[in-house]
Amino acid sequence: MLKLYSTDNKKFLKQVNKSEAELNRFLSENWKEFFPHFTFIKNEFSLDGNVRSKGGSGRIDILAYNPKSKKFVIFELKKDADKNIRHQASDYRDFIENNFAEIYLLATQTFDVVLPKFNEISKDDIELILIAKSFSATDVDKAKKSKGEITLIKYLWFENQLLLIDYLNNDPDDLIEKENAVKLQKIKNIIDNRPELADVEAFLYGKEEAKRLFKIFYEHLKNLGEISVEAQASKIKVVFGNQTFSVIGYAGKTGKKCFLVINTNLDEVISLGEIVDDRVRPDGKKKGSIGSERYEVFLTTEEELMKFLLIIENNFHNGNN
Repeated sequence: MLKLYSTDNKKFLKQVNKSEAELNRFLSENWKEFFPHFTFIKNEFSLDGNVRSKGGSGRIDILAYNPKSKKFVIFELKKDADKNIRHQASDYRDFIENNFAEIYLLATQTFDVVLPKFNEISKDDIELILIAKSFSATDVDKAKKSKGEITLIKYLWFENQLLLIDYLNNDPDDLIEKENAVKLQKIKNIIDNRPELADVEAFLYGKEEAKRLFKIFYEHLKNLGEISVEAQASKIKVVFGNQTFSVIGYAGKTGKKCFLVINTNLDEVISLGEIVDDRVRPDGKKKGSIGSERYEVFLTTEEELMKFLLIIENNFHNGNN
């Protein structure tokens, strides 16, 4: 259990129970201290109509706007843990997406909030911020896989009007640190005369082994001939001669526990054995993947990568590239 010690009072402060309404009021009154990166619109934001999945109207605890992502943000607060908090917030999100124009007019005309023009705001993927004393493992897993669209914040009240909050994901300070790290790496790559890798660094951020293996892959091909690299939304596209490769990085914790997956059309990779998956099934249908190439090569070690690179190199020297 988390404990808070007061050096002034020479004692551990007691946790106190306060209502959901008190939490809402406290956050709303101290908005700029807690959420300076969001524009406050309204607390107790009423929604009229068939809002909840089981029917009936609803009320968003706090509605805000994210100037960076250009999206509305729904804050859902719970006094204690609540297994339905994510589902309730999702109902509100669906309602806003389906009644976007009405919500925009309420925010700008009824509540006099200054927002960008209607057509400049993203109408999809409304962001959710859920605040409660605890969350289920399912909620935490869903949030971490939501690509930033769901944020979980734990809170605890203590005596002397002290409120402790803990971001379980998407901590703004961590995001700023990540952005700064990416910017610094881009500058470093430009200085190193490798500007083409700047976006790759961002794509593989936090996956250090995947980044290391990719650099080996890149440098090896660059020493053989001309290579182009493009970081796209879901993969890194590499073109080497008349061969293309689709690359994605992992942290070694999911699927086949690999760090790098490289798709290729080189039939010779079948010789690499179990680390290769042929996407073309016996019925002729092709399994979905990150790229259009036929084979997926799942790389965990540098030794596996070097064997793969040897196949590419032999193909190149044989004039097939």
